[in-house]
Amino acid sequence: MENQKSKKVLVIINPCSGRYTLKKQLWHIADMFTKAGFETTVYTTQKRGDATEYAKLLADKFDLIVCRGGDGTFNETVNGVIQSGIEIPIGYIPSGTTNDFAASIGVPTDAQMAIDLICEVEPKFHDMGQMNNERYFCYTASFGIFTKSSYSVSQSAKNIFGYPAYFVAGLKELKGFKPLAMKIECDNTLYEGEYAFGAISSSLSIGNIIKYKREDIDFDDGLFELNLAKLPHGAKMWTEKAKEILLQHTYADDMFTLTKGSHFVVECLDGELPWTLDGEYGGAYKIAEFDCRKHAVKVYRS
Repeated sequence: MENQKSKKVLVIINPCSGRYTLKKQLWHIADMFTKAGFETTVYTTQKRGDATEYAKLLADKFDLIVCRGGDGTFNETVNGVIQSGIEIPIGYIPSGTTNDFAASIGVPTDAQMAIDLICEVEPKFHDMGQMNNERYFCYTASFGIFTKSSYSVSQSAKNIFGYPAYFVAGLKELKGFKPLAMKIECDNTLYEGEYAFGAISSSLSIGNIIKYKREDIDFDDGLFELNLAKLPHGAKMWTEKAKEILLQHTYADDMFTLTKGSHFVVECLDGELPWTLDGEYGGAYKIAEFDCRKHAVKVYRS
């Protein structure tokens, strides 16, 4: 970066995310940014939604905003920046349990390496999803099996047990699960059937089962991936089938559907359907509409 000494950075820290003490996070991150030549201001979140409010109210006073937390905290920060109307780049220092979004965009989980990335690269345009013309999401909106566990697991359980906490919660969802009668419109194509899982995403990993190659995913092409899956007859079969479809850019058979689009309308014929946005609860709707907003923000990524 040029003229780093004149740049002001706002660092928003979620003190509950990860296994580091707040005191250690504050000192370590502020020290690293100061050594890199930034004028550093740190805010800590006290409750859900604080990162959005901080970013929205303070965006015009800084040259960049950096989030230290999990994917949910980053989601809040992005929503605040977009609401502010200020074109300010966003950095990410991940400290969550899974950090799916950080892994997809090539942001290291090591704090020093993440800050080095922010200092060394230019921010890139990044597409965002938007639900019902309101809330934005960075990498996935999902429904069905295994999605509730992403937001129902307590923070303390995530900090202590890590990813296995999600796995245990996910197993509980399997008991008594019934497939959902759905109608999904992707641009001009309609899909109908009973589905166990669905996601509108721009990510290298979906539910830790479907994994894309980096060259197959563009984060600034104005398109999101639509993934639909019917109820599996066994986890092994589901995983093997998922691997097969990644050899093609689009796919549809009796179990899986994989395609791309920019506008999606999802209707659950069984009633209101709970959604997960970037690992957090996104509300329940009978009909939900999604759009890919091309070049919505600028993000420091590899």
